[in-house]
Amino acid sequence: MQSILSATGVKTYLLYMHDDRYSVPTLDAIVVRDDDRAIEIATQRLSSSAHHRVAEMWEDDRLVCRISREDLDRPTP
Repeated sequence: MQSILSATGVKTYLLYMHDDRYSVPTLDAIVVRDDDRAIEIATQRLSSSAHHRVAEMWEDDRLVCRISREDLDRPTP
């Protein structure tokens, strides 16, 4: 499956949000220009609820990022 890239240069990513309240992750399609913005959105979504445990962002079969709650809670150097 090929990534959708429109004339405006945006890509479609899939965000899987693992939540401690559900046995199956929720899925959301994210349309943004690049990986950096996709990662930013994944981080924001993960931070938006204490129930969110892991955010996975995919572009087709490529894992763009996997961020866990523990990653957010670590102090930055």
